[in-house]
Amino acid sequence: MEISFLHLIAICWINFVIAPIPKRAVGTYVELLIGAVLSGTGHVTDAMLEVGHQKHFTTYYKMLGQGQWSWIAVARQLVLLIVKYFPRKEWNLVIDDFICPRVSEKAPAVKYHHEHSQKPNRSKYIWGQQWISLGLALPWGKICACIPLLLRLHKKVGNTSKIKRAIILIKLVLPWFKQQKDEIVMRVLADCWYMKSTFILPIIELGVNAIGQVRKDTALFFEPEPKSPNQKGRPKKYGTKITGTEFDKIPIISKIIKVYGKRQIVKYKSTKCLARFLKGMPVIAVWCQLENQKSWTLILSTDLFVTPERIIKLYGRRWKTEPMFNEIKHFFGIARAWEQTSSTLHRWVSMICLSYAINRLLSLLAQSKTFKKISPFVQWRQNGVMTAGLIRMGLKILFRHFSFFELWNPKSKKLILPIQSKNSKILSKL
Repeated sequence: MEISFLHLIAICWINFVIAPIPKRAVGTYVELLIGAVLSGTGHVTDAMLEVGHQKHFTTYYKMLGQGQWSWIAVARQLVLLIVKYFPRKEWNLVIDDFICPRVSEKAPAVKYHHEHSQKPNRSKYIWGQQWISLGLALPWGKICACIPLLLRLHKKVGNTSKIKRAIILIKLVLPWFKQQKDEIVMRVLADCWYMKSTFILPIIELGVNAIGQVRKDTALFFEPEPKSPNQKGRPKKYGTKITGTEFDKIPIISKIIKVYGKRQIVKYKSTKCLARFLKGMPVIAVWCQLENQKSWTLILSTDLFVTPERIIKLYGRRWKTEPMFNEIKHFFGIARAWEQTSSTLHRWVSMICLSYAINRLLSLLAQSKTFKKISPFVQWRQNGVMTAGLIRMGLKILFRHFSFFELWNPKSKKLILPIQSKNSKILSKL
């Protein structure tokens, strides 16, 4: 079998990510990680069978349920990997949630949830598990993808607890990005549900800006005029409210912007104003309208140094989390992942997300200008785009051609290749 350069990078990245795993459990962990890449069903049994396990099933059971390793430490290692191979000065986090329907009443943190998709074949409230997801909108070249960093079960009932869990995830991830030497800009892209004062004000105290859609009837005011010397009383906190007449005075700008995957004409209005629900904090309000859209969409940004066009593009990247949800749920098996306890479920889901993240990062790397000469794993698609599906197909070919015990070095506790002697110079540069 011909080993490509992307195979070498995949082996190198897996060895980098598994660094926090204790040596006693690292071999079993890598087996299940590779099995998650191969099977895609979300079941631990299928992952064990795909990798050709030779250990007793209790070894995998104890590693997931009772092993002394942290899935948060593995997520930190994934962030360090992204910072190393995809460096930049601006990082845009994406916060959102999704629901996995369940039938059993014994599943961890299962309860009734409101179904926002409004599908005709589903009821308004469904029985299932709700996951709060913290992703990373990562553009590379002309393509942007969303990488899952942390997923957390929403155990309690109520909207307040969901916002608190989202803030905890941001607090957890923030120091991992700030380990860079250069100063960085951190933003959170959120939908209308999370754009509340209870979410925005705490993350601003952490030094993170927020960009997201809000209600069209949000109370916005112009900045007040300065207090005159003869004026009595305290100065005004707000100026004129932006109502229908004031809104019509704002000029309309029409430009061609690449948003939602294509270039299209976007009409927008923008102004700097004060938001009452944020206690008078200055924000940039952008009312935008696409070609086929009849009404205006209001987007707010607490980052005052971003242009309106940039705000529209950044909010468009937030929608990359929706295809990510679809892929990790149905093509990598989170919708069918089942464990009896919450801690074990978090560990197994983190492994599934890690297998997806490595696959998605490799697809971004393969489509850059530096790796244009890489031949695809399917020869009749020589001139085609190296998609994430082709990357996963290539990893399946690698891990099915060589057994796990041919790739695993028990002394160094790392993955190696049978032809590593020929590629030692390449691996040393990664």
